[in-house]
Amino acid sequence: MSAVSSRGSPAPPRKLNTTVPKRRRRHRSRRSGIWWLPLTIRISLWLGVVALVTVVVTLLMNGGFDDPNPQSKTIQLTDQDIDPETTNLGKTYLHQNQVDQRLAFYLWSEAQHRLPADTLTEVRNALTHGAVTLASGGLVKEMSEDLDQGRVAAYTIWFEPGDQHATGAVNLVLNGAELGQYPVGPDRYAITFYAKTGSVLHLQIAAAADSKPVVFRAATATSEAVTRKLSAGKTDSWDMLVQQTYEVHNP
Repeated sequence: MSAVSSRGSPAPPRKLNTTVPKRRRRHRSRRSGIWWLPLTIRISLWLGVVALVTVVVTLLMNGGFDDPNPQSKTIQLTDQDIDPETTNLGKTYLHQNQVDQRLAFYLWSEAQHRLPADTLTEVRNALTHGAVTLASGGLVKEMSEDLDQGRVAAYTIWFEPGDQHATGAVNLVLNGAELGQYPVGPDRYAITFYAKTGSVLHLQIAAAADSKPVVFRAATATSEAVTRKLSAGKTDSWDMLVQQTYEVHNP
């Protein structure tokens, strides 16, 4: 007798069905679509949060204004904005080695960037009294020549009422020099200052401490700029592009 018990021939192995039934494949496809839908919603919400944060940061960087449009912060000064009477008066003063308030403002702005720091106090005190010192003499001579050659001129910009019922004031700083405090209200007024053609001036506008949110608007012959809802303690800035109105002749 055989020691190995014979139980008959083993059954052939069953073949695995590697083909997924069509019904099951359709079900898996639907599950895949359902999985992507929440992901799409999450991405959309995340992008929305990023956009909201960007808007908030932009508003904070603009002092809380509702008008961060850079195009509304640039103003053009052309030969149509030149005040010939003030320009000629400036020539006369400088030829006599004298300065008035507008000339002193221009010279002081130049002095802050070009003269040694230890001379600035003396220069400022002298300009305040309409006098010229040895330290500022070079700037006075240069400005006189620039006026004669048309490289510097007196320009006028008009400040328009933004709100007939608004009250308050703004402090203006032009190229680092204080222009002074000016009202915001129903009246239209002009500011005249000297500028070099082809230059870019930077005007800083700061609302006075006791002012309500104001609209500050200015216009020239060819352009205008505006700051909206400037709250007390907040600042804004404009760029003033002075058109070059003379030809440079190379020697």
